[in-house]
Amino acid sequence: MYLKIRLLLLILLMIPVVLSAQQVKTAHGKVYAIFDKESQPLPDANISILEAKDSTLVIGGIAKSDGYFNVRFAAAKNKQYLMRVSYTGMEPAYIEIGVNEITVDAGTIFLREGVELAEFVITAPLREIVQVGDTTVINAEAFQTPEGSYLEELVKRIPGLEYDQRNKSLRYNGKDISSINVNGEEFFSGNNRMALENLPVELISKIKVYDKRNPLEKITGIRSGGENYVLDIQTKGELSGTMLGSVKAGRGNNRKKESELIGNYFKQNGENISLIANSGNREMTSRYKDNIQHMVGANFTVKPAKKISINGNATYTNNRDGNQSTGVTEQYLSSGNRYQLSSDENINKQNAFGAYAGLIWEIDDKTYFNVFGNFNYMEGEGSNRIRQALFDADPQADLKDPFAEIDHLSDNVKINDNTMHSLSSNRMKTYSISANLTRRINSKGSNISLVFQNANNSGDNGSVMNSSITYYRLQNETGKDSILNRVQSHLSPSGNRNQSIGLMFTHPVTEKFNVQLSYNLVRNIQESDRNTYDLSGFIDDEADNIQRGKLPPGYESDYIDSLSNRSNSRTLAHELALRMHYSNERWDLNTGFTVRPERRSIDQKTGLLQADTANNIMGIEPLVMVNWKKKKYRIGFNYQGNTGQPALNDLLSLTDNSDPLNITRGNPDLKTTYSQSVRLDFTDNGRNFSAILNWQNTINSITHTVIYNLHTGGRESYPVNINGNWSGNGMLRYMKRLSKFRIVAQTGSSYNQNINLVNEGRSEQPERSITRSTGFNANLRLSYLPKWGSFETVGNWRFLHSLNNLRQTDNYTRNYTITINSLANLPGNLQITSDATYIFRNGTNIGRGDHQLVWNTGVSWRFMKKKQGELSAYWSDILSKKKEYERSVTAEGFHEHYTPHVSSYFIISFKYNFNIILQK
Repeated sequence: MYLKIRLLLLILLMIPVVLSAQQVKTAHGKVYAIFDKESQPLPDANISILEAKDSTLVIGGIAKSDGYFNVRFAAAKNKQYLMRVSYTGMEPAYIEIGVNEITVDAGTIFLREGVELAEFVITAPLREIVQVGDTTVINAEAFQTPEGSYLEELVKRIPGLEYDQRNKSLRYNGKDISSINVNGEEFFSGNNRMALENLPVELISKIKVYDKRNPLEKITGIRSGGENYVLDIQTKGELSGTMLGSVKAGRGNNRKKESELIGNYFKQNGENISLIANSGNREMTSRYKDNIQHMVGANFTVKPAKKISINGNATYTNNRDGNQSTGVTEQYLSSGNRYQLSSDENINKQNAFGAYAGLIWEIDDKTYFNVFGNFNYMEGEGSNRIRQALFDADPQADLKDPFAEIDHLSDNVKINDNTMHSLSSNRMKTYSISANLTRRINSKGSNISLVFQNANNSGDNGSVMNSSITYYRLQNETGKDSILNRVQSHLSPSGNRNQSIGLMFTHPVTEKFNVQLSYNLVRNIQESDRNTYDLSGFIDDEADNIQRGKLPPGYESDYIDSLSNRSNSRTLAHELALRMHYSNERWDLNTGFTVRPERRSIDQKTGLLQADTANNIMGIEPLVMVNWKKKKYRIGFNYQGNTGQPALNDLLSLTDNSDPLNITRGNPDLKTTYSQSVRLDFTDNGRNFSAILNWQNTINSITHTVIYNLHTGGRESYPVNINGNWSGNGMLRYMKRLSKFRIVAQTGSSYNQNINLVNEGRSEQPERSITRSTGFNANLRLSYLPKWGSFETVGNWRFLHSLNNLRQTDNYTRNYTITINSLANLPGNLQITSDATYIFRNGTNIGRGDHQLVWNTGVSWRFMKKKQGELSAYWSDILSKKKEYERSVTAEGFHEHYTPHVSSYFIISFKYNFNIILQK
């Protein structure tokens, strides 16, 4: 009793202290619009309370139907605030809120049409990145981009965001970004390319980065999986309820063209509609003359009732692209390394349609229902021409034209020369549905969930391959070099069906500690067929007269039993999981442990032989996620592990010698693997400093033993389990803003150990080929950010050193990159942009002529009454110096590829922007 009284007195004594640090302020008034000297109430006007120092948003509100607003917010002591009243197409109004004002009566505020008035000027720079709880908030307006830019251009300028333009992937401070959302809702269900290439920067107010939980995790408060970091785009409040659209068309030299139609409607509550259609080849830089991409897509989120949210999208794409590349490979062997030259030319065509829909429904205060489904269909065809030649001495070839001097090389160093032409066609259809129903069963908050998933996919792949191989160390009956010609067709239908149903029980042990028990029954069926036919009798000696998708009549009679098989796999698993979550002001802890006993049976028929096997395994999946925070400091620890079964193709005993130089077979004795990863990260938001350490390894990882035929140059490989593969990396980043200057410095290092098994002759024991690679990198970005534009210099250095143990092969590469980006806003609504990148590299087998200077520039002019028209010109690679090299080092060897690009090109475009107010 005395303890309770003392506690109550302590709380009462603390109240004045808390109130002295913060106080609640109120701002109210009415908003009117003036149209042609007449005024009327302006419903849905945006009311924003900002910190006067850097315009950071404190809280927002919306005026009612009669224009009246009333906003309450917690104010820090001795801090000045602003109230911003705005509406699309109207001049915003700013009102100061004094330090000592508790209630602000703004009276009637009149907004007029036109550009923004300079009634109140904020001279302090915007805070670029702010940490709010577990969310990183990036102020988009602090990063200037060229006129008419899309999200893709903005993310390149944000410190900490690593953007891979080739595959459209994003990472923030070393954490993978799984999807891009808009106002908290799905945007094209995780298709990052759609958001990056089609969301206009002018829509974006802020970008949030956070670990987003799925709907079921939000309801139960327990994580059922690992991290799920998203980039959440926050649209500008004054654009809420307005359809922003644009029409664009452009033409240039080198057959360059572009056209697009975009319409975006966003509301602050998450409702949205987006319509996107585009066609062109502006970003396709390969030399294939018929490159083109067509796309039509629609995305929507509607909330027909207070507790119902529906999201969906549909996309159709039609692409045609071709590519050329050349390569040099050094294979690591104990008896002496081999060297391979290659050239590759491929053309691909593809049609695809995809659709997604999801429903989130809070039926009542105790019942929640979620259902999601998608459907995808794709069909495509391709043509591929490859030439490869193998040598036992370095041919000293030019990477850009490796076969230019091959006829002058001595036959003593040649092993084989292979020319192959293949035609392929494929179709794939997938659909899936998942649903969960959750019911709260008592007053303590315990709930039970029923979960269900069903996924199906089917494919039908076909190919025709015509190859000719010259063996320089095998003679035919006349004593000349042996030549092997083969024409084969492969038809490979496949199917996969995965189903699961389960129950979850979640119980709050205390207010801060939840526990969850779950059970899932999982069933998987996988089918894979391979039918091989010899088509040698259906072609003449001069040309391949077999067309893609049209096999000649009677081809079935030349069925090859030894290269054909039918196989299926059936798996039945029971998943039992225990998960816990604890959270307070400083700690957030998620742990889980899943055990998965499963039985897998495989039936296989190869020719006249038939076999079936079955195995039982116990899979485990541990998870530990710990986050600690105190003021501006944050420390995170993440451990994830996963047991995996070998792929069906790796387990099959079938030997595939359709390519005599690359024979493959399976291994039914493969063991299960266990992969694990650890991440430790630290952030000091006060000093804008962050650090990350990562480590990964796999126990019983699957690699391939390679048996080399020293006479033919051919190789036979099969999968085996091996230990010793692991990697680690670390990164440090620091950012500082000094008036109009910004400094970002980043450095990191990595280490990778990769193991392969090599057997030079079947009678020898395999040798372990171990490649150890060490990498270092440093990046320094200096930016000058005046009102009229921006100027940025970026320096980047990367070093990679690798050592292979078989012959102590030592390779290194240094890459130096210096980039200058500039943007200037000139009078008359003109904007000029320019960027130049100088790339220099040196290292093993790198010539002096590999450096390059790529310079791009553009100019845009906005005109018409409300700057709705935009005329732009862009000149890419002005000096025609762009090149693309790609290097990689594995336990198997050293690889380098070169891909030629379209030389300098320009494109002139016209864009018309329009805004339609759909809801006032």
